[in-house]
This record gives sequence, structure tokens and C-alpha cells, in this order.
Amino acid sequence: MQKSGIIIRVMSSRPFFIVLFSLIIALACFLLNLVYPTMLVFPLFATVFALMPYYISIIQALRKWQLDLSLPPIITIYLLLYLNKDNVALVFILIMLLGHLFKTIILERVKASITNISEKLPKTARVKVDDKETVVEIKNIKVSDILVVKSGERVATDAILLTPEAMLDESVVTGESKPVVKKKGDKLLAGSINAGDYFEASAVAIAANSTLLQIQHLVFQAQNDKAPLAHVVSKYAWVTTLCAFIGVVVIFILTHDIIKALSFWIAVVPVIFAIIVPVATTIGITILAKAGILIKSSPALENLTKANTFLFDKTGTITQGKPEVEDILVVKGDRITTLQLSASLEKYSSHPLSIPVLREANKQKLELIPLQDVKTIIGKGMMASNKGQELVIGNYALLQDQNIHVDAQVMVKVDEWERKGATPVFVGEDDELLGVVFLLDKLRDDASELFSTLADHGYETIIVTGDKKEVAQSIAQQLRNASFIADVRPEGKVDEVDKKVRAGRNVIMVGDGINDAPALAKANVGIAMGGSGVDLTLNAADIVLLNNKIGTLPQMITVSKKTFRIIKQDVLLATLIHLITAILVIVGVVNLVETALVHEVSSALVLLNTIRLFRVEVKS
Repeated sequence: MQKSGIIIRVMSSRPFFIVLFSLIIALACFLLNLVYPTMLVFPLFATVFALMPYYISIIQALRKWQLDLSLPPIITIYLLLYLNKDNVALVFILIMLLGHLFKTIILERVKASITNISEKLPKTARVKVDDKETVVEIKNIKVSDILVVKSGERVATDAILLTPEAMLDESVVTGESKPVVKKKGDKLLAGSINAGDYFEASAVAIAANSTLLQIQHLVFQAQNDKAPLAHVVSKYAWVTTLCAFIGVVVIFILTHDIIKALSFWIAVVPVIFAIIVPVATTIGITILAKAGILIKSSPALENLTKANTFLFDKTGTITQGKPEVEDILVVKGDRITTLQLSASLEKYSSHPLSIPVLREANKQKLELIPLQDVKTIIGKGMMASNKGQELVIGNYALLQDQNIHVDAQVMVKVDEWERKGATPVFVGEDDELLGVVFLLDKLRDDASELFSTLADHGYETIIVTGDKKEVAQSIAQQLRNASFIADVRPEGKVDEVDKKVRAGRNVIMVGDGINDAPALAKANVGIAMGGSGVDLTLNAADIVLLNNKIGTLPQMITVSKKTFRIIKQDVLLATLIHLITAILVIVGVVNLVETALVHEVSSALVLLNTIRLFRVEVKS
């Protein structure tokens, strides 16, 4: 169904109709010229009107102060008319337009595969106004509108869930095939399908600014960003064109045969080279976008193929970024009391480590105690009063400040847990230690497999973290071939990336895109973990993992390598065909029309080789 939709869109596109109409004009002029060979109007009419797609292309290039590679064939046609080779000129035009029609079909298919992204948005949406549902076009949705989404319907724009819970299929954006559960306050992505019951959500963006349409915009934009190889191919094309011109002059001087000289010209001029790189890179970028991997530029796609070193942030990148209460060491009292007092104090905190404690207390259905005189000790923890008793929660330094003694046996246990990567949270009351809550941020499910795959392919992998050496070491030991750099502040990560780059390494930095933004910008390729919370306009990252899965990194590199391998194959294939045809022209085996036919066939073969990329699949 999807393929047939793309075919229909290609066949109904404006560029396709323009070329098809031009081809019909050329064919009509050719047939009329056979019936009325003495009338020069038909070749002239075909030259003026049938070649309109080429004129448009040449003018567009000139506006950018560039020369279009289709210029040499056009000059050839005018020379043929000047030499009274009307039939040859018309056949030449027909062959050119047939080839151009094929190229247009391929290019429009590529374009349609990108445009297909936006079709995942509904045309209309239900908006709730004064407890009444109204159906509106999505372009009329305003920020803060209350969206009503029934089972099986799509979310019209990015929104915040108002209903306690919802089940959504986000595969259109993240590539994740399994429905995900959303809680009240979670962000919903435009295009997601309601896989559960009716829910309501508050729009946080107009449809035109939704995540889905930003993806489409950035993929289109990436077509215009020339990869480094594109500049090499472009220079190669113009050097080849210059050589062809010199060859034409030499052949004409030696043989005085203008037709043979023009045949050599057509055989060698590499018209197809202008689109080889943009077509292939656009296909590669589109394939990855549909798997939840947003490549923001063609240079980034190419730089992936050159990388040999990975630097990873730890928290939220190779770990889940959601610490859980792994254990509670009770020193005085019992486990429930320690957890209850901890959560009662953490309720007043905005620190990320308060969340797992509160989550565990909620899971245990514990009632929190109201506290007085709550104060935060920056970098250490919190203190409060509870019925005349002073509660303390935080790190070991805070306990030392409050003269709370910690037994040596307790510290042995703390050291053991820290070596496992856990963060100890000490809980004290007055001058006594009640216990220690151990929070552990576990590895992502796909982290081990990722590091094994990278090791198999010879990549250097380094974990760069602000955590202590013991924590970093405990994580690195669980991952194959992973080294680590610990106690690194956010600005220090930039220095670590810079050291590797100056040492001649091609570095990929993977981080959360916020604290790691400077390091991402410094690396050869910066990759930000996305999820649904990262703004796609993030300038620091070259790539955003919307699927939030680091396990897809090897597949991303595979697609990039296949893309540029095919580009090199295309250049080699076109060059060989042009070279062989040029030799056949020189020895007199092929004439001008046959040369033109071979030229267009070579272009078709190159494009057929390129669209093999559509068969590449990325598992999310």
C-alpha cells in the first residue's frame, strides 16, 4: 500500500508531468519531421519547448553562479541543427528526455519517501471547547488547545497528556514497534497512534512546529548540505568535462569530423555526477529518520564512515538515567521507617536523586510526614525538623558536618556498593545514623551488545563521566573493551574530545545533548540521546537518536557506510562506461545517437544501483 502510494505521488508530481509533456512534444516533432522532412519548424519547436526542463535547470544553476552539467548536451543539439542534422538532433532529444524522465521518477520517489513522513499526521483533530468537541483542521490548532484523541486516532501535534494514563504507538517518530505507556504530564509526539482508551492532551505546539514536521524539514534541509565527498565528485566532474572539451578539440583538429568530436563530448561529459551524492545521501538519511535516527546534515552522515573512536557520557546514555532504590542498609530502627523519613524529606527537594526515593515510597504506599524548617545544603543534602528532632539526608560530607558518626562496618558496605556503581544516601536523626539508601542507575538493556559490536569492529570506546573512579570502573567492567575517564566536569569533556581530535582520531561523542552540548559540538560527530524530551533544533548535535536507543548506533554506521560505498560504485561505474564509450567513438564503432543512448543507459544503471539503498532495513 505504501509503495503504491509513493508511485501515485511520483506520477502526479509537477516535475514528472513537465518532463513527460516535453517528451510528448519531442516525439510529436520527431514523427512530424519524418512526414515533412523539409520543414525546419519541427526540430526548432522541439529544441525550444521540449528541452524546457533543461533550460530551467541551467537557469537555476546560473542564479547560483554555477554551470549545470546538462549544458554540453544542449550545445551539442544546437550544433547538430546548425549542421543540418535535424533527425539526429531529434533522436538525441528523445533519448535525453527518456533518460531525464527516468531520473525524474527516481528523484521524485526519493522526495516522496520524505514527504511520506508528514502523511502520518491526521487532516483534522478533535478540540474540546467548553466541554464540547469540535472538529478542526490541524493547521487551526493553537497552543494550549485541549485535544481529544479516541482509540485508533493519531495525535495531531505535540502535546502534554492530561489524562492519568495513555497507551501510544510512537513508531512513526521513534521506530519503536511496541506501544509505550504514558503518564499524566508526559509529552506526546505528533503522529503517534492511540493504542488504548480515549484521552485528552494539551497542545504544546502548532502542527507546523511539531516534532514530526521538524523531522521532515530537517531531512529535506540535509539534501542541500553537501557532504565532503560531494565536493570531490563535483570537482572530478568538472575536470572530466574539461578533458572532454580538450578531447573534442584534438579529435576535430586530427579528423575534421565534427560528429565524431561531438560523440566523444557526449560519451565523456558526466551529467549524472551532479545527482549521485545528493540522491544517495537523501535515501540514507530518510531510511534512518524512519527508524528514529535523525541525521541533521549530509556531512554528518559521511563523517560517521570515518569515525574510529566513541566517547560516551554515562548517565542517561549508557545507563538508563533513572536510578532506583537498590537496597537500604538499616543501622537503627527498620527499613520502612528509614524509607519513610527519607521520602518525607526528599519531597521538598528538586534534586534528581529525590525521584527514586519518592517512587519507592509510593510503591510501598507509605504516608509522608510533614516537616518543618526544611533547608537545602548545596552539594551535600538537606535538613529539616520533625517534632523537635533534626533530620539529615545527603552525602557523607553532610554527616561529618553534623558530627554524625558512621561505623567502620557501615563504610565497608558503602564502599562495596560504590564499587558496583551505586550512590549512597545517608539518613540521620539528631546525632545518629538511621541507615543508608543505595541508588543504582543500571545499564541500558542494549549497552552490552553495543560495546561488543563496537569492539568487534575495532572502535575505541571510552566512558567520560563526572562520577568517581569506583563508579566509572564498575560500569566499564560490565562492558567489553571499555575504558573510562572519571571525575570529569561538563567543561572537561570538551578537553577530552579535543585531546582525541588533536591526536588524529575521528571522534563520535554520544551524550544527553544538554550538559554535553559543548563536547557534542567539538566532536567530529555529536550524537544526542533524544527520547521525547529533546528539542530537535538542538544546535550542538549532528545526530539525534529520537528512538533513545544506543543499540541502533552500529546500524546507523552500517547505513552510512553502505550509502558512501554505493556512491563510490556509482562514480566508478559511470566512469568506466564513459571511458569505454569514448574509446569506441575514437575507433569509429559507435555513432552520435548510439553514444547518447549509451550515456542515458549508464545514467539509468547508476540510479538503479543507488536505489538499492531502499532495500536497507534498520531494526529499531
